Amino acid sequence: MMDETTQVREVRRIFNRVAPVYDLLNRILSLREDVRWRRFVARSLRLPASGGRVLDVATGTGDLALAIAARPERPRVVGLDLVPAMLAPATRKARRAGASLGLLAGDALRLPFPDASFDAATIAFGIRNIPRRVEAMAEMGRVLKPGGRLHVLEFTTPQHPAVRRVYTRYLRHLLPRLGGLVSGDASSYQYLADTILHFPPPQAFRREMAAAGLVAARSHPLTHGIAWVHVAEKPLGI
Repeated sequence: MMDETTQVREVRRIFNRVAPVYDLLNRILSLREDVRWRRFVARSLRLPASGGRVLDVATGTGDLALAIAARPERPRVVGLDLVPAMLAPATRKARRAGASLGLLAGDALRLPFPDASFDAATIAFGIRNIPRRVEAMAEMGRVLKPGGRLHVLEFTTPQHPAVRRVYTRYLRHLLPRLGGLVSGDASSYQYLADTILHFPPPQAFRREMAAAGLVAARSHPLTHGIAWVHVAEKPLGI
């Protein structure tokens, strides 16, 4: 595995390069399941009747942030991403949708917000690209209000042996080829496949959430365990 500095540099390089075709690749490579997964997370948030505030870390092109902003409570959503190039498509999509999103570039390890600023926090397909996951989740917990929930949507290797075999072949062989055809950069999609293969299984990831100071961690599989939603809460009284 690469060191932290190299990984951050590689993440910046990859997402700067694929930003213009990121949405198209997501739809192709997931057969549009990524849309359903994000909508599932958006619907599952527990928000106050007034809407409250939601932070979407690694917001990318803003799909999850926009799905949250469209909820009936009309929460105020802030999307943050390490790579400024990813925010340009998010800005255009928000304008077309008539949605009011706060979008800014920033580091998940150093969130530019006061303690207890948000009712909920989300991160979709971004936590595996952060070298210090536990510290990042602790930082997201810092900006949550007591009782607020962190929702992590992420790929992992499926638990069922038959599904795992098929999916592993897809990640090792088909994903880099398809990603390379559309983006012109197969090596980037080989890196992304490797991050999925090395991501911890649900039980181990819940232990990382607990190490970050979050409680009541639980996980929900999506599409035969290809993706999972992990949810944990900031303790009351903190």
